[in-house]
Amino acid sequence: MTLSAKQQAALANALPAQKPALRAMYERQQSEKKKKKAQPQPKRAIARRAVPVPKPLSYAFDGFDKRHLPLDELTAPYTTTNFVGVLEFSTTPSMDQVVVVCPRVYKADGQTGPGSLTDYIAMVYDANEVIDGAIPILDYLRAPIIDEPTVQATALHTSVRARLHNLSVRLECLGTNTGLYPPGSAYIGTVPMIETGTGSTGQVESLTIRQAWADDSIAVGYLKSIPAASLVEKPITIHAAVAETVSYKTWRDMFVPSTAVDRGSLAFVTALEPIVIYVPRTGAGTTAVQYRLVVGQQWCSRHPHNVMLRSTAKQHPATAPGTWHQALGAVKDVGEKLMQRAGDTAIDLLTARMRQAFTPALAIGDAPLLVD
Repeated sequence: MTLSAKQQAALANALPAQKPALRAMYERQQSEKKKKKAQPQPKRAIARRAVPVPKPLSYAFDGFDKRHLPLDELTAPYTTTNFVGVLEFSTTPSMDQVVVVCPRVYKADGQTGPGSLTDYIAMVYDANEVIDGAIPILDYLRAPIIDEPTVQATALHTSVRARLHNLSVRLECLGTNTGLYPPGSAYIGTVPMIETGTGSTGQVESLTIRQAWADDSIAVGYLKSIPAASLVEKPITIHAAVAETVSYKTWRDMFVPSTAVDRGSLAFVTALEPIVIYVPRTGAGTTAVQYRLVVGQQWCSRHPHNVMLRSTAKQHPATAPGTWHQALGAVKDVGEKLMQRAGDTAIDLLTARMRQAFTPALAIGDAPLLVD
């Protein structure tokens, strides 16, 4: 082993009897130095800045969630209220049905501007009815934002001003009236816009509701087919995204039209995307598939002549524009993922049924022992 110059000089000047022990000591020192150099040096820890984890924003447009995400601009104080409405309907062998969940607005003849907001939030239509100025409806759901006053021969004007902030639906199948496996499918989704009433393309071309509101949306993929059987075990929930920003931020007077006004032809508010459910007929026989539609809503309102409700109004800080746009993107992402998953529900259900059918039943002697 090579010694250093100093070690060699010391070794040369040492007495002959000391040289073997001295050489062994110097060689041991050189060996220890080499081992230290060969060992890897521990890496110095690098200080890293903590990256903030983004908060989930999928709740922002969830009508069932009481949390509120204000607009991206400062406004006057207002009250936020969540409501849940339930609408049940059944299929028939002779009728296709369409349900449209969206606020309706009333405009008198010659009226300009945004019009007055009604409390009708969902309606069930015979899909074979032609779109015109008088469309009959099978059933409807009203929002309790103004306590659902009785519709009378005279229109009811109120001082309440409101805008719908969030709108969501949950569709589930309750089975059949015969207890059989529910046949057929339901088509559900959000659409950017649909039109109705006098002056619409549907009225000009004498289109049926199915042709104008369902077929076109199915063709472009807005409405997805979900087997009724899968909705028994896995109800689907979707949220409406903002369709037109100016309309979404517009405050409107609440108004209850008179009995002379055709409710089925009321214009749809263009603020949020209308949620459309198309349920084809079940076929021959007496089997009727029963559905339950749960509608979640979050309203923003102002009550100038109700002291109690007016006292609940709060000043809401504006949401940062970046956060607001992230929320808009979040509701679109959630909706797309839910609709992509909708096609898998039938496969999941079939797999579960097959697993149950082929799983051997426990013998009596193999039954688990339950102990309280």
